[in-house]
Amino acid sequence: WLMEKIESIVMTIARLANASEEETKKLIEKYSTMSEIEIIKDLSMLSYRMFSSNEGFYNYALTLIKSINPKKCPPISEMKVILNNIYSNKSDSNVDLEENHKLVCEALDNFTTMFNEANIDYYIVGALPCFIKTGQPLFRYHDDIDIMINEDDIEKVKELVEICGYTFHDDRYPSVDRCKEMEKNKPPHLVLAQHPENEFHLGFFCFRREEDKSITMREYSHHLENGNVVVDVLERRNTPKGTKARYDDTPTEFMHTTFKTSTVESVYHIMSYTKRPKDLTDMKKLEQYVDKEKLATIEVNPQEQVILTNVTNQEIVNGIKKL
Repeated sequence: WLMEKIESIVMTIARLANASEEETKKLIEKYSTMSEIEIIKDLSMLSYRMFSSNEGFYNYALTLIKSINPKKCPPISEMKVILNNIYSNKSDSNVDLEENHKLVCEALDNFTTMFNEANIDYYIVGALPCFIKTGQPLFRYHDDIDIMINEDDIEKVKELVEICGYTFHDDRYPSVDRCKEMEKNKPPHLVLAQHPENEFHLGFFCFRREEDKSITMREYSHHLENGNVVVDVLERRNTPKGTKARYDDTPTEFMHTTFKTSTVESVYHIMSYTKRPKDLTDMKKLEQYVDKEKLATIEVNPQEQVILTNVTNQEIVNGIKKL
């Protein structure tokens, strides 16, 4: 019933925006795999981009979106304030922008120094390292540092971040109660280290390092079946050439440390699909630094996607699921 309602709302908003049938179909397919809250947030931001200059259409679209779940959606006026803040890079955090930038830089310096000393296999990813690599000052709020981490090193990372007072969460294989909780309040990352005093965190993406040094990204999803938690894993496998185009093994120097990062082209390529508010802003900043040949290499070396179903933690440890 809920999905039928969402489809109807999407089709109505799409007609207002003169979207094509193909664009509408892709959006409905996208929402079929997202939670209710994620759909409301994504559709609201989409409506802002399309209709914020047309008050009549904008109010109508937000009214439709609010009807998805009136109890969870704030009043239309508050929705507008939230969207305006998102697109102007404002934050409701208890840390102002200057303090946030200081916190980000200090955390990046401290943690990468510790990770390097512990010989952890990791990359700093997302827009943040791109700004650093291209010599641009930080200009917007960063609620986290995105880090790709070799799953073999997760226990070492846990020890290091807890020494620094951060709370470490690893929800790759959650309990039944934790799975139910995550269905209601989806965490920003399944593996993360939370700052003890504010919303800032280290968000980890998991990968496996293959024998040929290529990278296989691993994304976990969960559902309950017969009272048990079923864990599925989506593997995004890179060729050695694709790995080289997406990840830069030449260390980036920053403050008192160095670290490996994703390439500017890789980040730009991902943003061209996600197109979140902050992504659109970041793309404008990074566009002049994109190597078109390297971007083309990424496009002709797509990641092979393989779904592993009903995976257990012990199977991963024993290598049964490694292909």
